[in-house]
Amino acid sequence: MSNNKLQELIRLHSSMLWLLILILTLVAGYFGLQVKHTNRIIRQVLGSIKEGNSLILEKPFLLGDNFPLRLCQNILEENAEKMERLVEESNRRTHTFNEILGGMLDGAMILDGNHLVTFSNSVALQNFSPDGPMKGRRIEAFIDAFEVLELLDKLSRGKKPSKAEFSYERRGKITVYEITCGLLSPVRSSQNEVYLLLLRDITEIKRTERLRKDFVANASHELRTPVTMIKGFSETLIEEPEISHNQSRSFISKIHKNALRLKALVDDLLSISELEGSEQAINPTNNKLSDVIRGIDLYLQDKPYVDSEKLVFSLEEEREAFPFDAIKIAMAIGNLIDNAFKYAGNFSAVKISTQLSDDRNFITCSVYDDGNGIPANDLDRIFERFYVVDKGRSREKGGTGLGLSIVKRIIEAHGGNVRVKSKLGEGTIFSFELPRIAKV
Repeated sequence: MSNNKLQELIRLHSSMLWLLILILTLVAGYFGLQVKHTNRIIRQVLGSIKEGNSLILEKPFLLGDNFPLRLCQNILEENAEKMERLVEESNRRTHTFNEILGGMLDGAMILDGNHLVTFSNSVALQNFSPDGPMKGRRIEAFIDAFEVLELLDKLSRGKKPSKAEFSYERRGKITVYEITCGLLSPVRSSQNEVYLLLLRDITEIKRTERLRKDFVANASHELRTPVTMIKGFSETLIEEPEISHNQSRSFISKIHKNALRLKALVDDLLSISELEGSEQAINPTNNKLSDVIRGIDLYLQDKPYVDSEKLVFSLEEEREAFPFDAIKIAMAIGNLIDNAFKYAGNFSAVKISTQLSDDRNFITCSVYDDGNGIPANDLDRIFERFYVVDKGRSREKGGTGLGLSIVKRIIEAHGGNVRVKSKLGEGTIFSFELPRIAKV
């Protein structure tokens, strides 16, 4: 074979090789572009699914007809609709959840894992941070109570939700709260919101419990005294029949006196129970207060130490009657008069007066004596149950320590208020105000 033919053959093979390389390069480029466009579409689909957005896919001209573009488009649209429904449902539940917490009478807070406040209702804001927002600040900035931190620590360690009590002081006032703490994971999906705190003001409940315990203790003590006296004197009379007539009469007199005291205690305890335990403590009917006061002698007739000649009345005439419980109000006024005769000491008169307000919507009744007066440090506690200024004089006069407490509860049950003013050596004035509301 000549050299020319050989060279021509080599050039031909070389050209064919380059052509093959070019064809392969074009094919590889074509498939490469297909892969690139496919990956881009897949990334768009995944991004749309992740973000929950809708997306319109366009088919590149390099992709074959067998590429499932319409299927991808349908999946995207269905996914977007589902995500939209889920977001709406989540927002609705969140809104409902926040409305429930916001409308609660108790304080409510939501904390994240770092104890930062992410939500607080108006009650919590008013009780613990009235001067500024709570959101974004740590709970310790508002409530520095070991009991609260201990509850949060127990929850973080997988313990069951529980409750505790703690005292909170602000501006010199101490309030007792009951806190209930629980995990929010069953309710909220956000990982940043971990704890739900509910805080209830139980100061009044605690005070009532303490008063109830004190009342039971004081009642037991007050009842025990006359019962012990009656038991002792009666046993002496039984065991010593030869006792002298005079001494026997003295013992019987003391038994009678303590029996009267015991009866007074029981009556007052029943009155307190009726006023505090009944849903309808009063039975209002249309009356005139001046008419009730003029008939007060009926209430005082079993009290021999009350000198009716020392009673002075100054009553403003009432044109119209108004609804109140005449029996209960008569009891209250009788207790105030009884209190004056028992404890005022040396006085010349007890004055009972009434006065209508300028708009005639209220009427005030006052019971004044010019006796010894009450020490200033006793005035704040004078309406407490079983509180007496002079215990010795109270026992001597048969007082129970419940009369003024009954007065206070009767007046408050009518929507009124009672107050006292006194100065040692100048006398005491008790007064109460009743609303003259529409007739019943």
